[in-house]
Amino acid sequence: MQKIISLTILILISVNSFSQNCEVAGTVLDKVSHEPIAYANISLLSSNDSLLVAGAITDDSGHFLIDHIKNGYYKLKMSFIGYQTTIIDNVLLQPGKRDIGNTELQVLSENLEEINIKATKPPMTYKVDRKVIDAGSFPGADVAIELLENIPSVQLDLDGNLTYRGDGTFKVYINGHPVDNGTEKLRQIPTSRIEKVEVITNPSAKYDAEGTAGIIQVVLKKSRLEGYAINTSIKMNTLDGYRWMFSIDNKTEKSGWYVNTYIADNVWSKQSLVTEQSINSEDYFCEVYSDVDVKHGEKNANIELGFNFDLSDKDYLDFSGYIDPVKTKQKNIEKGWTTERIVNSTAESTEKYYLNSQYSCDYQYIGGTLTYEHAFNEDHSHLLSAYIDYSGYITDLTERYYIEQAYNDATVREGYIGSEHNETMIEGEINYTLPINELFTMDIGGEINTDHIPKITSVSGSFDELKNITKNEDEPIDQKVDFIQDVFAPFVQLKREGEKFAFQVGARVEFTKRRSDYSYFTDAGNFIEIPDRNSFTDFFPSAHLAYNFSETHQMYLSYSRRIDRPGYWDLVPLEQYQSPYSYSTGNGDVLPSYTDAFEFGYKKSWDKNFVSADLFTRKTDNVRQRYTKTGDHNMLVISPQNVGCSWSTGVEFMGGLNIFSWWNSNLNISLYSYRLNVNYKDLDYSRDQFKTDSRWNNTFLLPKDFTLKWDVKYNSPFKNAQSTRDGYYVSDISLKKEFKDGKWMAIATFNDLFSSEEYDETQRGEGFSIVNHYDMKSYFSIKLAYVFDNQK
Repeated sequence: MQKIISLTILILISVNSFSQNCEVAGTVLDKVSHEPIAYANISLLSSNDSLLVAGAITDDSGHFLIDHIKNGYYKLKMSFIGYQTTIIDNVLLQPGKRDIGNTELQVLSENLEEINIKATKPPMTYKVDRKVIDAGSFPGADVAIELLENIPSVQLDLDGNLTYRGDGTFKVYINGHPVDNGTEKLRQIPTSRIEKVEVITNPSAKYDAEGTAGIIQVVLKKSRLEGYAINTSIKMNTLDGYRWMFSIDNKTEKSGWYVNTYIADNVWSKQSLVTEQSINSEDYFCEVYSDVDVKHGEKNANIELGFNFDLSDKDYLDFSGYIDPVKTKQKNIEKGWTTERIVNSTAESTEKYYLNSQYSCDYQYIGGTLTYEHAFNEDHSHLLSAYIDYSGYITDLTERYYIEQAYNDATVREGYIGSEHNETMIEGEINYTLPINELFTMDIGGEINTDHIPKITSVSGSFDELKNITKNEDEPIDQKVDFIQDVFAPFVQLKREGEKFAFQVGARVEFTKRRSDYSYFTDAGNFIEIPDRNSFTDFFPSAHLAYNFSETHQMYLSYSRRIDRPGYWDLVPLEQYQSPYSYSTGNGDVLPSYTDAFEFGYKKSWDKNFVSADLFTRKTDNVRQRYTKTGDHNMLVISPQNVGCSWSTGVEFMGGLNIFSWWNSNLNISLYSYRLNVNYKDLDYSRDQFKTDSRWNNTFLLPKDFTLKWDVKYNSPFKNAQSTRDGYYVSDISLKKEFKDGKWMAIATFNDLFSSEEYDETQRGEGFSIVNHYDMKSYFSIKLAYVFDNQK
């Protein structure tokens, strides 16, 4: 009898213990785009009184898991800001794991009196490791790079590079894949194709370590819904620019295909530019005053074709390819009057001439990406994925810089012609995701990134009337560079996801092999070759910690180390004409920049409102900037140099508030101290500044399907090793009207409403001074779009 009682007790204990081991899992998706919703709130409620039993937050793939639950019936509540809450009743949990599959959340819509209120996503949202810009919230933006203007701490620096919190560069990703020539790509992708843009300031070790400021990821619109989706639009502005776009997307149960195409004459900016420049040495003084009109733009066209196919329930194949049907033609034009005064030891002269400056760069790309995934289980937590991306020139890249100086009695034509031949770029990655247990997941993989340009050439000299060039007398003959850079990178990452606490730690090793061989012929016919080979290995750790106080209350801490390798244009020692008073050249001795970045973040949300704060500090060694100095013949020489190290320390606030049901407002403010310790040759000084960049976005939902958007941006003054730029603010306003149940849309936008984008940029160094006054032209644009979508 005693044995029977003991056995019964053991069985009851076992059953009771086993009854606690219930799990529920699932995936949350957007009902329209069918994209995963990350950081959605999941609540498990008691079935009778709806008390909270447990909770979780979805990961980046929209997946959630709640474990260690008693068996029984429950309610499962899923919610996210801007979406209707979904509750599933009578969810029976029994020992083991129950996967409820995909749940689609519908964007909120409300009908208040006579005003038709349509739900809008917040223009910018905050996740644990990134900021997300919703492309549809900024109808005035035409291409991806214009969306980034909505992050106050992201700016174009004085050299035209995207920087974050003072300095650094970004690596650009598109749909999870890194791309070369990132800033150029951001100028080409139309916002009509973009779902969102993510700014990842502290990427994990899974990502390419390139880009000391982090990663900009463009997520293109993509749907697995069955049916057709057709989009077309045309946009024109008063800068004489236009863009026409057409896309068609078809999906079936197991496969799909799409075609995207556009033709554009983009005008990035028109401005008036007044320059005062002086060069001064012991026996020479040159003073130049110019007043010119400047226009920057690009003509281009692109066709992209893609398809996806489910090889089986666990195997997926995705391919996309693109081609430029005609050459892309970048053009920068400057026209106006210049007065030149020169004083030397023997004479003084003053002359005036009409300046006609034209820069053009023509190229034609082709490329494609092949992606494969194999899932070992239904929820894709055990996954093998791989991709390879290829891009290259169809025809050689050619650039021409032509300056014509028309005096009263003569015309001088100078400049350079450059080319790049047979460039090919290959990127590839393989990644294996292994769930170790219910909480821990490991990623192991490797990546390769290659850029090969067998021949880079440049000739500077004088042009005749037919624009044929004759090289300068002191320039080598047939100078060229053979450039190769290969990067190989294995990585490993361990991730823990829990209801309250989550972390991920990772390590990445990158092996870089670089060749930049320079060769030329002397006037005597001798062949000279100057090899430049370099190989180095770098280690990049990363760590991310996150803690959830509740479904809407989060904090995190992160660290990452990044690199910015000099591009081939920084390394090649070819001299190129820049102006009658300057030329540029590469520097084979310039070193990569390295950044160590720490961030602490906090977010609290309620209803449709949220507030967040980021505390950060970033240290960058070997800061690389274009540096100007006086060379031979009183010419200014512009070259990349490692000028020192920098620190950025501060806080970034972001908040979103539905002031009324028809007025949503988002405010983003960056307050940080930036110090650049210049240590270059005999120079040793600091450049200190306190940055106060901000952006205020407002969306007004009006009757009759009208939406009004008003944005104000302030860029505070900026400094680098030699230059300073004034602060300025810009205000844009747009009005959108929808017709025929949203199938037709018209958008009118006024950029720089108050003509306030006006500032001075001053550059000073030993023996020279340059002051540029920029006055950007305001412009008006109109866009008409049509959407047909029967995907279900």
